[in-house]
Amino acid sequence: MYSIKNRLVNALTVIIGVILLVVFLSLDFILDAWVDQQFDDALVEKSNYLKSLVEVESDEIEFEYHTGFMPQFERKDNAQYFQIWLEEETFAKSQSLAYFDDVDLKYKDVPTHGSRIFKIRLPDGSMGKAISARFQPQLSSDVNPADVTYIDTMYLTLAISNQRVSNILLIADLSLLFVFITAIFGVRFVVIKVVDKELDLLYLLNKEISDLDAHAQQIKKNPKESREIAPIRKALNRYIELNIQNVANEKRLSSDIAHELKTPIAEIISLSEMNIRFPDDVRISATYKEDVLSIAHNMKNIVNKLMALNQSASDSFHIVRKEIDMRILSEEISTELQFKYPNIENRITFSSSLNSPIVCADKFSLETMGRNLLDNALFYSAKNTNIIASMENDENGNIILEIKNTTSKRLTQQNIENLFKPLYQVDCSRTDTDRHGLGLSIVQNIAQQNGYDLSVTYNENQEITFTVVIPKSK
Repeated sequence: MYSIKNRLVNALTVIIGVILLVVFLSLDFILDAWVDQQFDDALVEKSNYLKSLVEVESDEIEFEYHTGFMPQFERKDNAQYFQIWLEEETFAKSQSLAYFDDVDLKYKDVPTHGSRIFKIRLPDGSMGKAISARFQPQLSSDVNPADVTYIDTMYLTLAISNQRVSNILLIADLSLLFVFITAIFGVRFVVIKVVDKELDLLYLLNKEISDLDAHAQQIKKNPKESREIAPIRKALNRYIELNIQNVANEKRLSSDIAHELKTPIAEIISLSEMNIRFPDDVRISATYKEDVLSIAHNMKNIVNKLMALNQSASDSFHIVRKEIDMRILSEEISTELQFKYPNIENRITFSSSLNSPIVCADKFSLETMGRNLLDNALFYSAKNTNIIASMENDENGNIILEIKNTTSKRLTQQNIENLFKPLYQVDCSRTDTDRHGLGLSIVQNIAQQNGYDLSVTYNENQEITFTVVIPKSK
């Protein structure tokens, strides 16, 4: 099992580390190149100065070099070196070379008025850089150019130690490395602290979830919770609310089932006790068997309805889609209900404006939904009112099934909201033993299983309309 904290800390450390590494390496390269260029420029500048000290006089070449102004060429330690050649013979060299026996500087051949910089090991053993230049000395101001027929080419090598510069660059590199390592550990430390601080809210939320019991209503809001944790808490509270509703529904359903079964069981017990107590009473014994059988059928009806409700909500609900003629299906449902409502043909008005009566759907689902909705409309309609069952297509090609009737009792908004709850009845006294409040619940479950949209509307004229939207077949 991986850790979000470790992944987050490692990812941020790597990302920031790479960025810092690129920045520091770029800075190091730029600094090295700049220092190296400045050193080379200083080397060129100093060599040009030395070349400017060589002049052609009337009868000789002079090197006007004053030792007091350039002590770096005189000392032995931390010294600089130069050597000038004329026709392959040493013309002049710095006093610093005199401290080393038979030591001359190296010269790199270059074109006239050209120069070349190269690395060299100095006479004192340290590493440095040297510049070799080939030049013609300038004429003195006292010399007439017409009197000079030829000027010899001269050579110069100037060598300077770069050990100090290298040491400074090494210190700079080590400083950058130290800053880089410190920054990495500093960033990691800060990230860990920030992540731990933010995760504390998540740990607190987890503790609150662990402390929940059966009586918990919701998880309290933390004033310091972040925008990322707030949706989690809201979703958990929604889940708790749904669970509370489900538990309440289960309790109500259990109570209603017990109530529905209690009445017929009590009737059977009462009839049996009366028959045992008064075996010779014809008024009891004559209809005893038929009464018990009627009560048993009523109990069977309740159990069958409950089983149908459970099956319609089960994941194993089997759906087989095939082509169905809606006209034939409506006639079959009407015929099936005719034994309960003999005047059904006079009470229901069927209308259809479908583009095609053929629908690809599950026949059992449509038949069960249609039968329960029509049965509900026939039973609860006010006397001498018509029921309208219509089928039509909407602009998207979906099939709209509507069953509209006028209720015998005025319904409240609470009644409408509870219509699809199992075993709910508007008549709280449950005076009608043939109605159990399961039909609409079964219709709702089957609609959900098939992906149909089921809705109900109610107006001031006590007209209630159940609408089923069957999506267009693909």
